[in-house]
Amino acid sequence: MSKLFVLCQVTLVLWTALVAPLARAQAAPPAPVPIEAFFKPASMSAAALSPSGRWLAALSNEGQRRVGIVMIDLDGKEGSQFIEASEKDDVEWFAWVNDDWLVFRVDDPNDRSARGMGAGLMATSRDGKRSRMLVARRWDTGDPIRRRRALEPNHRYVGLGAPGSTEIVLEERHYDVHWEYAHSTLKVIDVASGALRTMLSDAPRAYRWWLDGSGRARVAAQKNGDQTSLFWSDARTGQWRELGSAPSFDMPFWPQYVDGENGLIVNTTDAQGHMALRRFDFTTMKPEAQPLLSTPGFNGPVTPIVERGSNTTLGLHLWVDTRTTAWFTPGLRDLQTKVDEKMPGRVNVLSCQPCDKPKAVLIHSYTDIDPGIFVLHRPADDKWQLLGRVRPEIEPETMARLEFHRTRARDGLDLPVWVTRPPALAKAGKAGPAVVLVHGGPWVRGVNWAWHAEAQFLASRGYVVIEPEFRGSAGYSLKHFRAGYRQWGQTMQDDVTDGLRFAVAQGWVDASRVCIMGASYGGYSALVGLMKDPDQYRCGVALAAVSDPRFMFDFHWSDISTDGKQFSLPTMLGDRKADDAMFAANSPLEHADRIKAPVLLVHGGADRRVPIQNGERMRDALRKNRKDVQWVYYADEGHGFQYLANELDYYRKVEAFLAKHLK
Repeated sequence: MSKLFVLCQVTLVLWTALVAPLARAQAAPPAPVPIEAFFKPASMSAAALSPSGRWLAALSNEGQRRVGIVMIDLDGKEGSQFIEASEKDDVEWFAWVNDDWLVFRVDDPNDRSARGMGAGLMATSRDGKRSRMLVARRWDTGDPIRRRRALEPNHRYVGLGAPGSTEIVLEERHYDVHWEYAHSTLKVIDVASGALRTMLSDAPRAYRWWLDGSGRARVAAQKNGDQTSLFWSDARTGQWRELGSAPSFDMPFWPQYVDGENGLIVNTTDAQGHMALRRFDFTTMKPEAQPLLSTPGFNGPVTPIVERGSNTTLGLHLWVDTRTTAWFTPGLRDLQTKVDEKMPGRVNVLSCQPCDKPKAVLIHSYTDIDPGIFVLHRPADDKWQLLGRVRPEIEPETMARLEFHRTRARDGLDLPVWVTRPPALAKAGKAGPAVVLVHGGPWVRGVNWAWHAEAQFLASRGYVVIEPEFRGSAGYSLKHFRAGYRQWGQTMQDDVTDGLRFAVAQGWVDASRVCIMGASYGGYSALVGLMKDPDQYRCGVALAAVSDPRFMFDFHWSDISTDGKQFSLPTMLGDRKADDAMFAANSPLEHADRIKAPVLLVHGGADRRVPIQNGERMRDALRKNRKDVQWVYYADEGHGFQYLANELDYYRKVEAFLAKHLK
């Protein structure tokens, strides 16, 4: 173990210099920020206080060969420690169990033979002197000793066990004869001794569980075909009863968290389709009429902040345009106000241990131009300490501001649009070349107000970045989400075009110099954009792109489950047989002859979500029609980048391709 660093106290003057964006006069334009600065692993990516608040652990690779856990005694009685998983593995996630033990997962970022290897689960003592493998990274190879020492990789961390114990809760995932996930059972393991027991004997067969603050399973979701049922376990009797059952796409409410001993808070939607949290009434077996909290204009996830042991909900982390926190106790609301006044214009996410009288408060603070910093505040003496920066190489004053706008699609539907404008263009009020960056999914949220590597990289090269949250995107309203059903290549694509036209109308974009770019569904949208509006774009970049919607059903070697093909895709994408004509009409592969602009087409040979045949057949169709296509193939990549060298190579190719066609 080696000492890494000692927390440094900073004066108010230095503090301001560290966290406030600077307006430095430049005699000449600065050199472009190296691509590595955007995409290499963060120097400090996570931090957490121990349950007592005495110890702080953080993920860092500053000055080290691997990402490991920095361990700091906030009382200053022991030196700092650096806990490394191994010479080749990075620690990718960790959690405190108690003041003496942590659990963590690992990743080997350079091992080309790691296909099928999971992250596993390890336990370590705070001083790093004792460790235990809880869940193996590879399936049993016939080694009886390893089988005795670790669980198979189908076990996953769910949450902490009983307060004050060294127990955690795992789910054992069970698969059917086709090796597709069917349901899970819960187990409790002692990280110090390795003792293992089954948590429940009479619970329903569920595919998802919710724990309370005491580590007990209280809510279960069961799926049977396209029907979902929810079950509740009473804290006093432990008996399970059904709360309701409905078609999976029409659930009237969804569990969010257990409140206190016997309260359940569920997520519903208001008349406009926006999120409304309500308490579940076990007498009427329905959510109460009066919402506890609502988020007009948004329908994002909720994360409760629960006090361990008492099951008291202290507050909620919410997603609106950015992450925000709603505290339920006056003391924590006042603390949040104090931090926000100290660091204005930033997202300041607080965590405290314990929270009734915190001896230390950990703050993760970031903006759209600052990847983030971690700060420690000691309320007793009002001291503030900088722990580290997420990406020290990124100078916030050189980054581009991210703007959130709401406009209307051509049919009147609300259309959220995110715009990142290079500082020089924004300051001069000039239009510039643009990249329409379409998010993947597609049934996810694309952007929130924060620093985003890909958009900032493109802006650093002089491009305005337009990111429409087209219908079908999550996080805005249920109406907006469902409007995307069966609309691939149709109104979903119109929204992408309308987002671009909005930016052009504001005078931000030179309409004659626009490229469209995306990955996965975003890659499909890029190809459809070139096909559907061939005169609108000068070029297109499609990574891991679906080239024909029918391929989502057709390749048996994809990782889309049978249930997904049988129930989810027919509802959200369309029926494979009945909608064949619709799929063909919106297939870039079928209409490659319509594409005029050059295409950078990129695919991974190990992609199981969008198999390589999507890319190969699209490449061949473009070449057959004598189109300008640049084919890039990464044999060892899956659906996205696992290896940094490949990712950097991709963005270098993107940089050269855009410069050739937009500058």
